[in-house]
Amino acid sequence: MQEKAMKEVKFRHGVLALGLLAVVMFACVVGLGAEPQIPLVIGCAIAGGIAMYLGYTWDAVLEGMVKGITDSLEAVLILMAIGMLVGVWIQSGTVPTMIYYGLKVVSPQLFLPITFLVTCAVGIVLGSWGAAGTIGIAFLGIAAALNIPLGMAAGAVVAGAYVSEIISPLVDGPNLAAAIADCSVFDLCKRFLVLCLVTCGACAGIYLLMGMNLDVASTATGASQVDALLVSLDEAYNIGPITLIPLGVMIVCVVLKVPALPSFLVAIAIGMGEAVLLQGSDLAQVVEVANVGVVSATGFESLDTLLSNGGIQEMMSTISIVVLVMAYGGIMQHTKLMDSMVEPIVSKLKSFGQLVSVTVFSGALFNVLLPDQYPAITLSTQMYRNEFRRLGVKNDVWGNIVNSSAGITSVLVPWNTCAVYMVTVLGVSCVSYAPYAFFCYLYPLVIVVAGVLFGKKLGWIGAPDAVTHATAVPVSEGSLEREGAF
Repeated sequence: MQEKAMKEVKFRHGVLALGLLAVVMFACVVGLGAEPQIPLVIGCAIAGGIAMYLGYTWDAVLEGMVKGITDSLEAVLILMAIGMLVGVWIQSGTVPTMIYYGLKVVSPQLFLPITFLVTCAVGIVLGSWGAAGTIGIAFLGIAAALNIPLGMAAGAVVAGAYVSEIISPLVDGPNLAAAIADCSVFDLCKRFLVLCLVTCGACAGIYLLMGMNLDVASTATGASQVDALLVSLDEAYNIGPITLIPLGVMIVCVVLKVPALPSFLVAIAIGMGEAVLLQGSDLAQVVEVANVGVVSATGFESLDTLLSNGGIQEMMSTISIVVLVMAYGGIMQHTKLMDSMVEPIVSKLKSFGQLVSVTVFSGALFNVLLPDQYPAITLSTQMYRNEFRRLGVKNDVWGNIVNSSAGITSVLVPWNTCAVYMVTVLGVSCVSYAPYAFFCYLYPLVIVVAGVLFGKKLGWIGAPDAVTHATAVPVSEGSLEREGAF
């Protein structure tokens, strides 16, 4: 354990540690175009330096980092499994079949709602960036051919892609939130599923109304582009309902509450079998795909872009960010720098609705100050964890409340890494697509309204002694033994 700090840890110390990280992150990510890893290393050094100035020993700082990283180890295994699953599911025809059936129903008037819904479905498997960088690119090409405004089309793609950041157990955002909230990723994804689906329905309705009022006509170019993509998918893969069996098995595992890692491994094994039996791949090729991902070489450029994805190696950059973020959070938590910021804020909150509102606002603010999704999720979760537990709020509930903002507002901030990625792959500015990415700001508002008006009726608040971890020490100082993903 750390020695007692020689100096009192005050609000300004925690704000200084966070503020300097924000400055370094902004300068490196926005100014230099760097990835978040090095700014996070610098942030760890800054937080550790401040802690040592206050009287903590190096051993205490190191202990905080190690505990934070330890809490991320199961997340690392999950992310590796997700990379394997995506690559194998592409090779087995599961993902191509989902894309194929989605493109079969494209029409000018239905283009926006279909783009939103199909991107959402693909995102559940490939994640927000994977969906936007694959099927999203295809939809943008089709939109150009149909004379549909690209800002609208990109907004529908982005909104659909980021639904996965709320409801998909295959995506790193929910897995990170579940890890820090100390709950099963399946429980976290299911808890607010109804609210998420209601919001998706509202978004689809808005896109439908927009599409019905668009003055566009089906062009031969647009139709031929869709047809060419369908033909290429049909030629490259054995398309059919049987290839969706791995997806069905995954859904069954969710319903039966099978822990995340075994569920992924079962779905990967079935996908490998289908890749060999249905797609003609040899076992050595499938094993290689699970490691490095698929490198599509059909000769059809948009299809090859669509399906070159997956593999453990594809996830290593994400894993490094998660480990560094958890190391930084471990220092902040273990040396009380986090508590020094949180206590003055929560002491002024008078109701559960105010706590929900502040949490959602903080998540969006962190995405502005720290231009990357992972620090926003981590810090928002760690800041308000103890207050939610004091009120008897179940872990999967407050984990969702945090993720409802920190997990999806990042793509609305032009200098955030998520928005930079979307602009790069879609070729549409953040200012152009943000007004049409309805889900990314409607869903946080739905959570705030639900928390303020219906928190008790929805069962979000309970007696503190009824919550398993209500009075427990923070996750970084507690047990890691739990069922589910984390």
